[in-house]
Amino acid sequence: MSVHEQYQIHLQQLKSRKQSFVETIYAQGNGHLGVRASNPLQGNSPAYPGNPGLFVNGFYDLSPIHYGEAYFGYADSNQTICELPDPRYLIFSVDGVRSDETPYQVEMTDKTWDMSTGLLLETFHVTTPTDKQFTLTMESFASQAERHVYVILYDVRALNFSGPLTIIKQHAYVNQQIPRDNNDVRRAQRDNVLQQTYLPAAAPTMQFSTQKSQLSLLMTMQYLGSDPRVQLNAHAEVPNYTIKLELTPDRSAQFTFGYSLGEIHNLMSFKLNQANYIEKSLAHLKNQTFADLFAASAARAHDFWQDSDVIIEGDPVLQKGIRFNLFHLYQAAGRDHLTDIPAKGLTGSGYEGHYFWDTEMYMLPFFIYTQPQIAKALLGFRYETLNEAGQRAREMAVKSGVLFPWRTINGQEASAYFPAGTAQIHIDADIAYATDQYIQATADTDFLIKAGFELILETARFWLAYGNYAEHGAQAGHFVINRVTGPDEYTALIDNNYYTNRMAQHNLRLAVKYAAELRKLAPNKLAELAVTADELAAFKAAADKMYLPYDKKNKIKLQDDNALNRPRFDLKNEPATNFPLLLHYHPLVLYRYQVNKQADTLMSDFLFPLDQDIDQLRRDYDYYEGITTHDSSLSRAIFSILANRKHDSAKAHAYFMDTALTDLTDLQGNSEDGIHAANMGGSWLSLVYGFAGMHYGTEGLTFDPCLPAGWFRLNFKIKYRGRQLSIDINQNEATFTLLSGEPMTIYCQKHDCALSQQMPNTVALEKA
Repeated sequence: MSVHEQYQIHLQQLKSRKQSFVETIYAQGNGHLGVRASNPLQGNSPAYPGNPGLFVNGFYDLSPIHYGEAYFGYADSNQTICELPDPRYLIFSVDGVRSDETPYQVEMTDKTWDMSTGLLLETFHVTTPTDKQFTLTMESFASQAERHVYVILYDVRALNFSGPLTIIKQHAYVNQQIPRDNNDVRRAQRDNVLQQTYLPAAAPTMQFSTQKSQLSLLMTMQYLGSDPRVQLNAHAEVPNYTIKLELTPDRSAQFTFGYSLGEIHNLMSFKLNQANYIEKSLAHLKNQTFADLFAASAARAHDFWQDSDVIIEGDPVLQKGIRFNLFHLYQAAGRDHLTDIPAKGLTGSGYEGHYFWDTEMYMLPFFIYTQPQIAKALLGFRYETLNEAGQRAREMAVKSGVLFPWRTINGQEASAYFPAGTAQIHIDADIAYATDQYIQATADTDFLIKAGFELILETARFWLAYGNYAEHGAQAGHFVINRVTGPDEYTALIDNNYYTNRMAQHNLRLAVKYAAELRKLAPNKLAELAVTADELAAFKAAADKMYLPYDKKNKIKLQDDNALNRPRFDLKNEPATNFPLLLHYHPLVLYRYQVNKQADTLMSDFLFPLDQDIDQLRRDYDYYEGITTHDSSLSRAIFSILANRKHDSAKAHAYFMDTALTDLTDLQGNSEDGIHAANMGGSWLSLVYGFAGMHYGTEGLTFDPCLPAGWFRLNFKIKYRGRQLSIDINQNEATFTLLSGEPMTIYCQKHDCALSQQMPNTVALEKA
């Protein structure tokens, strides 16, 4: 397989050709916009099986949540990402028959996505109701250089006729939400009707406005080029381009359209600045060509791969799968400090376009070490929503600190089911942990002063106010945190979830640590945030007295106080068709048992590798593996990493392969709703934290590599405190190269590795 081929996803290699699945796999995005790879004749016609969609990160509407019994503090509104008209859409007219009135037969014959450049090449075989046949070839990309831009080049060639064919390029308003199965709680169910208005402009320019959230954005469609066959009908009821062609089998006709998707504004701002926004929208595509726009986008994609590529020699299928995951992560990440990463990226409306803890715990590490500016922007979103998090804490009767929402787009809680939503208060500590990871890896003291410390401080204040010192039983004198849900959503509303308590302890200690740093860096910041010596002492005391449940008999960390008093769920005899369990059992049934949806207590083993020796890790792992269903796509990556740490290479590899190929193989059965972005981040974690063994050891940045049998080589780069390192591992040795930056020392197994530029340091690996 050529190097170029390793960056390509071919239709013939996919598990399925189901339209909605293919739309997800080939979806294109750039952090601001995302476009599903739809049948270009579908539009909103129910005659075709797909689910086309254009999504803009952070463009959402609200709808009321209806409860049978609504209590105080329940989330009151759904937040649902809006589906905009499909920019790929075309209307054909042949022999007086229009494809939007009488369906044409469309066969998807080829798709090739070149991830090295971001270009998607597609071919469709189209047959009209009068048996005229032609091919439609498309080249498209979401610009990585100009995030507002999406571009499509169409090529039409007659196959069995010579004669006229008319193409109409327009976007009449219809409700873009396609009906879907309502039995899966992971899917979006809301149908939010947008207001669409064509505005006077030099090209068809649509204003989309939401009804409840009062947001607005522009979409401009422009023909790129000069061709007398392309006519702009600016004054039609629905402004459009009409292209009248005379086709012959020996000649094709090509034409290119560009789309500009503007910034999101509130309606009042839009009304006051409408002319300015229209001018900006048109300017993105003015005097541009497909070639120029593509060259700029491909150059940015090249830069991404230069910093973020991972090379695996020995398994070409896996190599391609990893690159697929990494590029989708890049396409999904918001970069404006106002947006985050939706759980499904910008590839579908699954989970309504919400942001979860997925970003901080599964995806952010990839960006921290390869694209730190994007990581900073993602943390910036959390900082920009501190006020909303503070209001939520007050709603929950917590008098200080902040409580970040479990699922959100606008910074407010949107989870209607609080036992598996708001109760997952560990998200506060997750955000603090990620903030610390970013600061450690980048040494970005400017971010620490302006935003990072406040994120850590306000989340620490929450723990001090939410928890309490126990007065009775085994917990007496300890700081406890009651009535919470950990990462495992099959065990809800318990006391002293190990993961939550350990993360809260870490959060409190981070506040003390960084307060000490700020006394030197920016002492006025502590006064500005009203930090006192008494408060810091209280943080330290609570952290030192934090209760961490442990079973002395079996010598395992307990998921919660009462974990062992629940019977085990009989997973071995459960029919395979009953997974995921959440779709087949009432939550209260699952809550009665020892059964985990995903890694929970083991998440703390992963995040704090120095907390336990290998014997403790093995006991924890063996126990929790036996009760875990992996119904969440977030689970297997953690099990793979920890299997590596306990030197079980075969199990590490098996879990990793499921993680790495989840979407390409549709392992969870719902990739048609969008990618599993957190799982994609997990595949990078598995490689770097698992097989390469990267972690913060007692001395500093440390590696403990061990490749699976059959892999010849693993290579990746990381950025670390103003430096860039290349890590190259084979079965026998690891080579570390400082590509840029000041000399430093890292650690590999028992060896100190002094690095200076262009002087590789190779370490012979000890086998476990």
